[in-house]
Amino acid sequence: MTVHPPAGSGWDTVQGQLESAAEDMRLVAMAEKRHGILVTRHRQHTFTVAISPEVPYGMTYERDEHVLTR
Repeated sequence: MTVHPPAGSGWDTVQGQLESAAEDMRLVAMAEKRHGILVTRHRQHTFTVAISPEVPYGMTYERDEHVLTR
């Protein structure tokens, strides 16, 4: 699931959208009971929230690719 907060959004808006997306993914992950959630920031205002085999079941990890690609 990709999250694109509107330009000029405050952190509260971004955080709310990410939490909502993570909750949606958490419901799927709980049904599958295999993998956890990976939240990745690709650019300043572009994030993905996904079920990932890199993340243990029951956990949520964050990755900031924006910092890695500067």
